Amino acid sequence: MSLWNDLSWVESLRTPFLTIFFEFISSLGYPTFLILFISFGYFYWSPSRFSRIVMMLFISGFINAFFKDFFQDSRPAAEWMLDPKVGTSYGWPSGHAQIAVTLWGLLAYELKNKWVTLGAVVLISLIVFSRLYLGVHDFGDVVGGLVIGGLILFIWHYAYTNEWYERFNKKTWLFLIIIFQIVIYNLYPTHEGHEISIWSLGAMIGWFLGFSNINLISHSIIRKLIMSIVATILVFLFLILTTHLENSLEDNQISELVWSYGLGMAFSMTVTWVIPRLFKKLRLAV
Repeated sequence: MSLWNDLSWVESLRTPFLTIFFEFISSLGYPTFLILFISFGYFYWSPSRFSRIVMMLFISGFINAFFKDFFQDSRPAAEWMLDPKVGTSYGWPSGHAQIAVTLWGLLAYELKNKWVTLGAVVLISLIVFSRLYLGVHDFGDVVGGLVIGGLILFIWHYAYTNEWYERFNKKTWLFLIIIFQIVIYNLYPTHEGHEISIWSLGAMIGWFLGFSNINLISHSIIRKLIMSIVATILVFLFLILTTHLENSLEDNQISELVWSYGLGMAFSMTVTWVIPRLFKKLRLAV
């Protein structure tokens, strides 16, 4: 067994405390946390900044899922695995590593603060190590995720410095997003139990369409924090609702694909348009 695949060393490191700690750290790379964190940032900090981040996460997530289902690389042996949430998903590249670089790396790039950058490096390192510690990825998986995430960030940096976004209007970008979705849907290496997330495709387009440059009205940080938490709780409740509705749908039917896509759109537009309009109606935001 090569160093890339050997996880025998993790057993000597495991303790009850560390296992709980790294399970928590690893949870920061799963969709529920990512959705709630992005939603909170959208309301509390900057709708435009966190909309850029979420679009990058969608693209990174689809690329990761495509590679996983294309290469179908096996995860480490079951005897090492402490995270049952991985289900039947494949190993290479590590989604946690790739998404961690994409999210925290882009946030550090946007803010350009040395403490934020240091925090991002530490958090990325902890998330990557958590996947090794929990025995669900080997070195090859996490290195692959880090490299792909880094390449995505480099492309984003190139696009940003060359002002790609400013070259096109909103209708053109909408057209490009739709073309991207059509292409990846038709090229996706679908096989039993491994299909592209239609809900996520709908959520991607819904976020773009519903974007609202909301600014919460508050004369204190505490009040703004509470308002943002309330908004995030509403997002969480609607996430539960749309997830329940999607899970009740049957697979491989055109009508079900349309409904799943629509549920994703409805979710994102609730975050980016409905809740901001509600706050504006209540005169809590402008």
